[in-house]
Amino acid sequence: MKEPHTVRRLGDLARAIMYRQALVRHESWPRAKLEELQQRRLTELLDWVTQRSPFYREFCSTHRISKPYNLQDFPILDKKTYMKHFDEIITDPRLRLSEIQEHAAHISGDEYYLGEYRVLTTAGSSGQKTVMVFNRKEWSIQEATSMRIAAMMGIIPFSLRRPTIVTIGSPSPLHDSYRLPLSMNVGLYRYYVLPATAPVEELVQRLNYVRPYVLRGFPSMLGLLVTEQLQGRLHINPAIIAGGGEPLTSELRKQLQNAWPKSSVFDIYGTQEGLRAMECNPGQGMHIFEDLGIVEVVDENNQPVPDGTLGHKILFTSLFGFTQPVIRYEIADMMVLAPEPCPCGQPFRRILAINGRNDDVLYLQGRGGRQVAVHPVHFWNVLESFANIRQYQVVHEKDGICLRLMFEEGNGNTARIVQEQLARKLQALGVERPSIRVELVTTLEDRSRHMGKWKNIISNVKQATQ
Repeated sequence: MKEPHTVRRLGDLARAIMYRQALVRHESWPRAKLEELQQRRLTELLDWVTQRSPFYREFCSTHRISKPYNLQDFPILDKKTYMKHFDEIITDPRLRLSEIQEHAAHISGDEYYLGEYRVLTTAGSSGQKTVMVFNRKEWSIQEATSMRIAAMMGIIPFSLRRPTIVTIGSPSPLHDSYRLPLSMNVGLYRYYVLPATAPVEELVQRLNYVRPYVLRGFPSMLGLLVTEQLQGRLHINPAIIAGGGEPLTSELRKQLQNAWPKSSVFDIYGTQEGLRAMECNPGQGMHIFEDLGIVEVVDENNQPVPDGTLGHKILFTSLFGFTQPVIRYEIADMMVLAPEPCPCGQPFRRILAINGRNDDVLYLQGRGGRQVAVHPVHFWNVLESFANIRQYQVVHEKDGICLRLMFEEGNGNTARIVQEQLARKLQALGVERPSIRVELVTTLEDRSRHMGKWKNIISNVKQATQ
């Protein structure tokens, strides 16, 4: 007889399979029909939270907001405010942040909280962690979304030969890169989750043994595996490679395709709050799964920016999270949406670019005493043009910029050339006499600080935005 826990997991996955069929149908809908679905689900969500969430009930009463509700009438919440009001935002009065955090501190696998909830936390790379709670129905939607992503990459469930999927992600069950494969590992696919915090040598050994059909991971880790493959220590031939959780640059995509020329390389975007996007074809932009959420791309003043224009941040509203509502929730990613529909025919809007996070922008001393906002893309463009730089970090210190560089074997004059090119770039942007020093290293930041994610722009200076 199966354990009750296993029976529940099987039930969640069976429900997810049904949900996936509905999601697939949405992909062929006309845009107008998709927008009708969005509006219907949004109306249900806003009706629900104004009845069940003390926070939103009080907000609507205080601001005299009544039906029919408009999304723009609801408050924008950053992470700090959201977590401050967690107990009032939640719609199940049994859920309290302190008790959920106590549960999270002891999770070692796919445990349920109160027999029906799964708990995740964000990586906290911005300094503020967010706790997310999903009931079993909501988690099944997460699993269905994962199956949708797999299908878009050409992975067919229920095939006679179950594909082997290896995810190199967070070592923590509080992160969805670990938790989703764990909860779905009941026969649909062959899942392996390897920790991104493990030494590269250990990962190479495991990968050589498993021989994945699909290799998924943080792009920074995939970049390290390119070197291992090209230098003959790694011997795998995945049909599909997918990056997520960090920017997948065009340079890294070229490197991956050079190391594995027969592989298809995909970019995936996702957040712990439930926002997902996926490429229909490599390099064509990522479709936002708008049947599950609404994305607003806005400027610094929370005003919408036109499609094709870089936004300062996004506001996300989940259309399936009724236990813990996520409504106009700030995410610091700077995003560009495509102004035209995709030739593939799907009704979803596409993300053309994610140019880092606004909290990765460095403010450096400029001419005339003003501050110059330096976008991370300026560092990426210089550093990622050198193939022999294995990894890097840009560290903003009070006395200038420190480039921490890890090379393949030797660097020749590369370190000096990088230093000179970056200095010219910063001067062209208006930075006054940029101080840049290079530190050659053999190891870099401990990934465990951010659940295995890589942070290559670090500021140790309190930044002002003006």
